[in-house]
Amino acid sequence: MSYAAIPLILAVVCVMLGRRMLTLLIILGYLEVEGFLKLVSNYNRFVHVGLDIIVLSLAGTMVLVAVTARRASLPDLPWVRLILLYVLWLFLELFSPYSAGIIQSLASYKIHLTMIPLYFLAAEIFREPKDIIRFITALTLLAFVPYVASLAQYALGPASMLDLSARAWQNISRFHEWRPFGTSAVPGGSSVIAFLVTPLAVVLLVTPREWPRVRLIATVGILLAGGVFVVSGVRQVFLGCVLALVLMAGLAASRGRGRGVLALVFVLALGTGSYVAVQTFLRPMAREAIQSERNIPNIWRERDVTDRMATLGQARTYFQARGNPIHGIKLRLTRYPFGAGLGRTGSAAGAFQKSVGSNQESARIQNELGWSDNFFADMLVEVGIPGLVMLTTILLGMIAGAVRLARRARDPVIGATSAAIAGLFFSFLAMSWGSQPLLSNPITAYFWVLAGVLAAMRRMESEASAAGEPAEIEPAAVPALAR
Repeated sequence: MSYAAIPLILAVVCVMLGRRMLTLLIILGYLEVEGFLKLVSNYNRFVHVGLDIIVLSLAGTMVLVAVTARRASLPDLPWVRLILLYVLWLFLELFSPYSAGIIQSLASYKIHLTMIPLYFLAAEIFREPKDIIRFITALTLLAFVPYVASLAQYALGPASMLDLSARAWQNISRFHEWRPFGTSAVPGGSSVIAFLVTPLAVVLLVTPREWPRVRLIATVGILLAGGVFVVSGVRQVFLGCVLALVLMAGLAASRGRGRGVLALVFVLALGTGSYVAVQTFLRPMAREAIQSERNIPNIWRERDVTDRMATLGQARTYFQARGNPIHGIKLRLTRYPFGAGLGRTGSAAGAFQKSVGSNQESARIQNELGWSDNFFADMLVEVGIPGLVMLTTILLGMIAGAVRLARRARDPVIGATSAAIAGLFFSFLAMSWGSQPLLSNPITAYFWVLAGVLAAMRRMESEASAAGEPAEIEPAAVPALAR
């Protein structure tokens, strides 16, 4: 029960802090260790919804204060009306005739609804470009925790993790290699944090006149993230990060600035160094630890997770790693155009598996739909064509807005951060064909936070233009990175 107190205490702290950057950092910091807390607490109910408790407590307090002070009004933010329409549709889905039950439907809001308030919180917190730099620096430092945990667990072997909880073995039993958990609930889960934070850390490298220690933090963070990608073996997440960085560099090059391209080359060199370091120092330690372990699958002794990166040079990896989802999408489009009821995918489906099976009609629908590893197919199941169209339109609109801001921003911090957000959001879209990035944390939380940062930067840029501030002249690219 002591683990259950952690999210409750943090919820109180965040409510007391209110609309501050520290509040947002506490939320994202808790998100990085929530998976680990789930494992060691055997998925305690309060811990399992800990992030939701924190966010909803803060959001409820903000709304209550606004109503009592008679300041309740629709925020003047991009995409806000479409977001609120999407929220309304989620409430209407509670009354779907195919619903598996009201409790299960409400539980599905964990992946659909409860992170949306982070958009409004982030949009209000950031007031000037310096706030963004401080925020990204703090995020990069927070990410050191899952990075170091993953690398240490890989080198020390299964004994460093599996004896902490029976659920850890349950979550890794189907894998063919030993993969570190880091601070997540799934093997290789810390690579998702590396994917989300690395493009933002690059912002610290390409922004002119940043302090040397900020650049050092970014450099060390990127080195550690590269190692996490190697020991996690989650190829799709690694490719998503590469895609985000390439788009980020392309946007910088489109403005005639070589700093972005130079940063990409620098990150490539850091990544190569990480790979060599893992193979040279950590892999021998991991192989020795695994050979001495008992009660582990023999295949773990024969295979190493770091070998998965070598398969990225094989064409069949890209064609065979995921099944073709077209049939499943067509089935859902034709049979359930308005959705088959909330809670039929994700964590809600797992938590209420027995209750779904006990209802004959609900079990029939669940068996007909089966399982899918595709964002569009799962969204069709949960919220139907209207919900899928709305959320996809929001994502596409944010990508377009980030690209436009990255190309036109007068401030280099806003330009670089917008490019990083554009790269990440485009990666979310690309990854959606083989996974569900926007239907699980930490990506869902980061999506709404970064969307709020993007809205705040649009406001900053508009205010600067209205005030007639001159565009900041950037120094040469090479000295900026070298300082």
